Amino acid sequence: MARARDDLGAFADLVGWPLEPWQLEALRLEVRQTCLLSPRQCGKSRSLAVLATWWAYRRPGQIVLVVSASEGAAGRLLRSIQQVSLNPLLAGSVIDETQHRLVLSNGSEIRSVPASERQIRGYSVDLLLVDEAAFVSEDLLMSAALPTTAARADARIVLASTPWGDSGPFHSLVLAGEDGRSPHTRTFRWRLADAWWVSPAVIEAARSTMSPLRFRAEFEGEFTGAGDAYFRMEDLLACVAEFPLRASGDGGPAVCGLDWGRQQDAHAVVLAGLLDDYGANGRPIVVVPWCESSRRPYGQQAARIEALSKAWSLSIYSETNGVGAAPSEDLRQRLPRVRVAGVASTMASKEDHYGRLALLLAERAIVFPNHPELLRQLGGVSATPTPSGGLRIAARVESLHDDLPDALSLAVAGLPRDLAAVARRDMPDGQRWAETPAGVRVPVPVQTTEPGGSFLRAYSQVECTGCRHVYPERLEACPRCEAENTRRAPGAVAAAAEGEAARSEAVPVPNSFAPDMMLCPRGHTFFSSYSEKCPRCQPGARRQATSARSR
Repeated sequence: MARARDDLGAFADLVGWPLEPWQLEALRLEVRQTCLLSPRQCGKSRSLAVLATWWAYRRPGQIVLVVSASEGAAGRLLRSIQQVSLNPLLAGSVIDETQHRLVLSNGSEIRSVPASERQIRGYSVDLLLVDEAAFVSEDLLMSAALPTTAARADARIVLASTPWGDSGPFHSLVLAGEDGRSPHTRTFRWRLADAWWVSPAVIEAARSTMSPLRFRAEFEGEFTGAGDAYFRMEDLLACVAEFPLRASGDGGPAVCGLDWGRQQDAHAVVLAGLLDDYGANGRPIVVVPWCESSRRPYGQQAARIEALSKAWSLSIYSETNGVGAAPSEDLRQRLPRVRVAGVASTMASKEDHYGRLALLLAERAIVFPNHPELLRQLGGVSATPTPSGGLRIAARVESLHDDLPDALSLAVAGLPRDLAAVARRDMPDGQRWAETPAGVRVPVPVQTTEPGGSFLRAYSQVECTGCRHVYPERLEACPRCEAENTRRAPGAVAAAAEGEAARSEAVPVPNSFAPDMMLCPRGHTFFSSYSEKCPRCQPGARRQATSARSR
């Protein structure tokens, strides 16, 4: 026990919470201030918990203050400290504990609080630990947290965090501790490769689901610069092929990403689908057969999308933020047989959508046309870390715009994550080909095919020939009568829709809140109090329903 009082490593082994040599090296605290830069899952919080407990036990009357970026993080860290203290060798030493405090029999005290000026000010501490310091505001860190050690000549400070942003006090202190500008600060960078408990499969899974900048910060331990280009120009140029855009796809399947313009922005339409390459590439390739931007009036733009839906078998993802809600609803009315999904973009969803696009670029699994405006806007997209830990993705400068990249990210997000390669088959005689610098072959004219388990299969509908119930094609059997293999193909439903809707009767939908809700044979819901027949299938009924509502 005597050795454990002076040696953090011996103490950690004694209480059953051993630390790695590279962790102990960073926690020797030989200078007043230590900056610890750590990727995720490297044991940062565990190390801080052991350090806080050891410091309080080693000498009487010590005050340890642990500041975390959030209330939840502060609670988790204190629970780890309490678990260390439960070791039988330390039994009886804890004489009082509350939600934020643990008091020992030797008069030492550990407080774990969220980053709040009210929680921090007024203390004079011997050891200050700031967890996720990159996410603590500058005012709080410099004006409230660090001054708590000013009255203690031998006090120590540990600022530990996953890197985020290339500015702020934590970033400045890390650099000062690395280049020797400050004799009072030392910086240690932990590497994920040293954390033997993190498997390569976990890392690759994170790489495939995170945006590149967030992965660099959280798993590679790199600061992400404010305004960093989101896409590397090298990746963009490697995915360009010379093929003409196709407004008419001969009914080929595609996802349409739609971004509605405001006063200074243009409308943007981008189609994406699985490239039908006759199996020449041996892996699934996403292609962008069509993209355009315009400043048409909203009605004309909706008519343009309606025309595209007749040339392609579309699934539409339409942005509903800002002005997008009304024209998206107009599209639903115009295209009752096409799935129009409204997407309210958030910072998190945008990061996910753009991350999917960046992954396809990195794997050279997407092909763009040589469209100067699309490439210019993609090259101008930047990512800026926010103080709350988010990532703001937008055009680097307003004049560049990000309308086409936003629409492209929506289209790519609508594709299944696990695309299957196109089966190899004979190609037509005289087939022409284009090729990207990365060696991806593209048939000209470009064409798409339906991927297995695709977005179209997920949302298109079929009709049960027994009970005439309309249900999603992805289901193996009719959910109403449970009959299998009695369904019509989607094309048959579409061809017979007009006649069937007129001849078939709607059925009530069990709903205690809306007893007059009905379900038409094609799966549309409506209220019998406003219309006798489905207003989406029969425009005349819609007008009657509207006039009935106005009366």
